[in-house]
Amino acid sequence: MLKSIITDADFFGGEPKILSDISRYGSRGIILNDENMAGMILTGPNGFYKLPGGGIDLGERESDAFMRQVLEEIGYDCKIIAPLGIVEEHKSRSNFCHISYAFIARIEGECKKSQSDKKSDFSISWMSLRDAATVMDKSLEMCKEYSMRFMLKREKVILDYALEEIGKGNISIDLL
Repeated sequence: MLKSIITDADFFGGEPKILSDISRYGSRGIILNDENMAGMILTGPNGFYKLPGGGIDLGERESDAFMRQVLEEIGYDCKIIAPLGIVEEHKSRSNFCHISYAFIARIEGECKKSQSDKKSDFSISWMSLRDAATVMDKSLEMCKEYSMRFMLKREKVILDYALEEIGKGNISIDLL
C-alpha cells in the first residue's frame, strides 16, 4: 500500500520537515474508461494536469469523497477498483499539511454533465497511464509555483505507484 511523504526537501534539498498539524484531508485518484485510458483534468491556462479529487467533507468516508469528486469534476459515476494508499504533503513554507487518500476506479455509465454544466476552468483528457505519468514529469520540470509543485508531485507518485502495482499483477484493471 502506498505511503508517500512529500516535503520541501523534495524540491529544495535539506532535511525533510514533517508538520504535526493536519490542515486538510482529501481523496483523489486515477479514473479509467473502458479502454483503460486515464482521465486527466487540464487545469486552467497553465497547461498542467491533475487527477480528479478534492476535499473530504466532515463525516464522509474517503472512498465516498473520491466518488463524489469524480462525479462533480468530470460528470461520471465510478466504481473503485482498489485503494492505493496515502500521500502526505508537508508544505513548510506555508505551514500546510495535506493528507490524500488515493484510489483507482473505473467510470460507469454515461457522462451526467452537459457541456454547459462543466466547470469552465477544467477539461478532461483521456490518455494511457504511461502517457499520464510522462505528462506529470514534464509538468514538474516546467512548474515553478510552490503549491502547484506539491500537487504535481503527489499526482506523479500516485500514477507511478499504480503503474508499478498493475505491472506486478497486484492490481487488475481488466474488464470482466
